[in-house]
Amino acid sequence: MLPKRDLAGPVDRYLQASGVFDIDGAVCNVTFDAEQGVSAFLDFYLARGNSDVIARLYLTPQGEKFPSANLRFQFNRDHQVAAAVLIAADRDGHQHSWLTRGDAGRDDVVLVHDTGNPVDTQMPPDAFITVSELRDLVTQWVLAMSFPLRPCAGQKCRTCGGSD
Repeated sequence: MLPKRDLAGPVDRYLQASGVFDIDGAVCNVTFDAEQGVSAFLDFYLARGNSDVIARLYLTPQGEKFPSANLRFQFNRDHQVAAAVLIAADRDGHQHSWLTRGDAGRDDVVLVHDTGNPVDTQMPPDAFITVSELRDLVTQWVLAMSFPLRPCAGQKCRTCGGSD
């Protein structure tokens, strides 16, 4: 488990959680500050958001241009399943990746983490979780002191390109 305090970037900076979401054809940039805001936004996004477009969340040290961590997810509203991948850089310059693990996989649903490259970024069925579990995951990712996902298996994660 990688604690957020070990992410790349200045040690003394606040990590700002933000995201980019597609809602009814509008690209929305959101900044999260509290659990209530995360919950209210997820209520809205999961009801109205475009499930064909990948949601992207970032943890960026205050005052920095580039994020230290990126969480991408896709969900299927009709079947109430989702999958997510997280890529983070630590202070030593190592890249870490995590992938959701669950038992909500379906043969009739395809979820990816990059709509520009869906063939190479398709998430395996054992990465599928319920939309309810996704809500918990996103809330923990924004607010917790360490990441709530388990590392990808193997030296190189084929799904997200990172290493464990």
